[in-house]
Amino acid sequence: MCTSPGLTTTLLFDTTLLRVELEGRERFHRVMEDTHGLTLVPSGAMLGEEPLRLTVYFADGAGPASASFLVMVHPALAARQVDVLRHTRPVALYELAERKAQATAQQCEEEKTQLRAELDGPGGLRGLRFSGLMDQNQGVKVHDISTAIHRKPGNALHTSSIWAYRAHHRIAVEMLLHNQGTRPWMFKDALLRCEKGEELRPLPMLRPDTISPGQMNVLIMVEMDAKTESAKGSCTLTLWGTDGRFITLGNVTFP
Repeated sequence: MCTSPGLTTTLLFDTTLLRVELEGRERFHRVMEDTHGLTLVPSGAMLGEEPLRLTVYFADGAGPASASFLVMVHPALAARQVDVLRHTRPVALYELAERKAQATAQQCEEEKTQLRAELDGPGGLRGLRFSGLMDQNQGVKVHDISTAIHRKPGNALHTSSIWAYRAHHRIAVEMLLHNQGTRPWMFKDALLRCEKGEELRPLPMLRPDTISPGQMNVLIMVEMDAKTESAKGSCTLTLWGTDGRFITLGNVTFP
């Protein structure tokens, strides 16, 4: 908000004010408050200084509970009247949004920890055994589903050599991608949707680099958490890139 020495700037609010906090109040020539407004007249000594923060708090208890402005002092330009319209929302909505943001951050942290543990852990058969994906009763089952797959017209890339895997509480789909078009493609995310409406999202993974036009035989493997009874019957796997173009594979089945 721009002000100027000797000129009056008035802020008018459509909501009753509870209190006003003005940084460097003593340096203003005049500050006048009432329940729905604030008038500022800066002094000439404030020219060239850093902007000052103005925070107003509202009295009705709804959200947002406050609003902040940066007050700049210009040698000539000033906003003579600033009308502030506040769109209230229940505080509970802000609290809900904060909880969702915290849950998302927690999920990201857990996924990062899981990925780091898998990368730092032992590889080969020891890695499968120590991670609980293989035991004395169950190993890794593999099934070639290349010929059974239904490829959706308009897929961004061509696919081949498609294999399905199932281990203890894990499933995965592996494929080769071929960019026969003229635009690069980079994997962003995936979703597996099965017959009973079950939806599974991929575990954290090392994403392949951008697949350039003409690039062939790029291996990608999408892995998901799945209980023994999960992902039964025919499923549809959709992968999409950072540009929104997708690859959809129908009739994905797991051993």
